[in-house]
Amino acid sequence: MTTIPPESGNNSASTSSPRSASNDDSVQEAVIIDEPTAAPVEDELVIEDDGSAVVEEEVAHASATEPVIATDDPGAVRTDAPPVTVAPQQVVYVQTPAPPRKLGNRGIGALIAALSALVFIALLAVVTAIIQNARTGKFDFGFLAQTQFFIPMLFFVLAFVLLVLLVNRGAWSAYIIGSVLVALAVYFGTIGLGLLVTGVISNTPAEANARFVEQLSNPFVIASALLAREVSLWFGALISRRGRSVKSRNVAARETYERELAERRAQS
Repeated sequence: MTTIPPESGNNSASTSSPRSASNDDSVQEAVIIDEPTAAPVEDELVIEDDGSAVVEEEVAHASATEPVIATDDPGAVRTDAPPVTVAPQQVVYVQTPAPPRKLGNRGIGALIAALSALVFIALLAVVTAIIQNARTGKFDFGFLAQTQFFIPMLFFVLAFVLLVLLVNRGAWSAYIIGSVLVALAVYFGTIGLGLLVTGVISNTPAEANARFVEQLSNPFVIASALLAREVSLWFGALISRRGRSVKSRNVAARETYERELAERRAQS
């Protein structure tokens, strides 16, 4: 507030003129000018345009060691709470037993079938010597030096081994039926290969047909087929017996595996 003493004829609010120089008491009038006083500064609120955060310039409760930092990432805000420790989960590994491998009868069965060819060829040699003795009256084994004599043994081994591979752990009934197939293979194989060895290709169709019909009733060929059937039948019984033993061992191994597996699962 400014106080200005009234003066005549002058409304100026700046200064007052001096009275007389002779006045002992000089009074100097003070001029007081109203100046706008600064308003107390209040805390400002700064609001960002995206509305994501409100920042105060001054925080009354904030200390000098803990400044307030504006951030858009809520995960970056530090708290005084201690970190939560999560106990690691314990993983227990239970070793399961390996499943048993099924045992087969093909390897040993094929070996038995191949060895049975020795019995087959020995019996065939005796029968052939008897047939030759009946024809010529001589009982000898000179035919062993001929290649054609071993043709039935070749087809016997091939047919019997193939039968064993197919039957595997089968019963004897499979070998009873299969022995007939082995006999047929030996019968027609001996005739066909015997004709090829003796040069049937150079014959006329009529001659080849006549020779084929003649071989159908050949005692040596018939004896070879019958022996092939008998030998494969009885050796098949031996192979099937081992097949039953292999099957029982497979069943026992499977039962043991399932029992151990159940015990391991119960422990875990």
